[in-house]
Amino acid sequence: MIGRRTFGLGLGAMGLAGLGLGWPRDAAAALRINGRLFPDKDRKLRDIPYTPFEQIPNHRQYMRDIVIALSSYAKGRKSNFIMLGRDAPELLVKDQREWDWESGRDVDGAAAGKYTPVGSVVRPYLKAIDGILFDGLFCGMDGFDQPTDPTSAKVALSAVSTLQKEGRRVFSLEYAKDKTQVAAATKKAAQVKVLDYVTQDDARQFGQIPAGRPPSENAEHVTDLDHVRNFLPLLHSTAFGSKDDWVSALARTNYDMLLLDPFWRGVEPLTAIDIKALQMKQLGSRRLVLAELSLGRAMDTKFYWKKDWTVGSPDWLVAPAPDQPGQTMVRYWDEGWKSVIGQYMQGLIDIGVDGVLLNDLDAYFYFEDMMPLR
Repeated sequence: MIGRRTFGLGLGAMGLAGLGLGWPRDAAAALRINGRLFPDKDRKLRDIPYTPFEQIPNHRQYMRDIVIALSSYAKGRKSNFIMLGRDAPELLVKDQREWDWESGRDVDGAAAGKYTPVGSVVRPYLKAIDGILFDGLFCGMDGFDQPTDPTSAKVALSAVSTLQKEGRRVFSLEYAKDKTQVAAATKKAAQVKVLDYVTQDDARQFGQIPAGRPPSENAEHVTDLDHVRNFLPLLHSTAFGSKDDWVSALARTNYDMLLLDPFWRGVEPLTAIDIKALQMKQLGSRRLVLAELSLGRAMDTKFYWKKDWTVGSPDWLVAPAPDQPGQTMVRYWDEGWKSVIGQYMQGLIDIGVDGVLLNDLDAYFYFEDMMPLR
């Protein structure tokens, strides 16, 4: 029997750092990233130094604990605050790797039924979120303009069913330009009651407001996810010459929900006055405004980034993001990073956003590939 270690974050008496809720530092696992080529097409592992099984933490639980703590804080301040996750269905539904991690560390406990089986819903995480936004659920997961292979989306589709049974809302971002693929993705989404947004931008930047009126344009007030009939993700604002231009352009739309980076060009923040303006559709009715918040990566365009930061300094900046220049993978369970995102969350609530879109939740894959269980 392998001795079981505890890697849970746990809230201390003060709660989340940076919000007057300071988290204590956990047992730290060495990050073994030298020589690793990540990612590659088939998620192959290359030149990874050996990490003893008992020293491998549950990176998924680290991420769950952060989301749960942020949700508790946010909903404590504003009971109807929306927590919308992006992807990472493995946080909601236990898969084989997590079972292997548990059973490998506690063989006797697993045999005695101590742990929930593969496919079980992780209820504390479910309680913390109000819905999930999936990428490429029906088109684009395997490549732009390519129908998503159901096997690629197996875990996500299972999570969709779970979320809907539990009264949570499901959204999807579909990636297609071909009219046939656009129609097919939208039809499939409607069949399973998923609200989709199709982008024709193969760079997946979400930096433009589409011409014309939104689908299912809605004159009613929208104050919760259940009543959202359409939404606009606008996560990059470089196309707009000033913050005022950006806010004005958004204010002239009638989307029920806006998903935004709360900083124009990553630099100039939205204010409480801006948020109030954006919360009104051009029609005059209320809508939702959610701000993007990355939990798994740090970005050198954000307000928190300091000029002297580099990989290894602070030590929770562990490696350049493999797919996005200017982004850095973070040891997201580190107290220093939790303080950063805690202050970020506090600021977002202070300016009056209706909720957050939690990005880069699936950063656990990066660290799991550094520490294979076999």
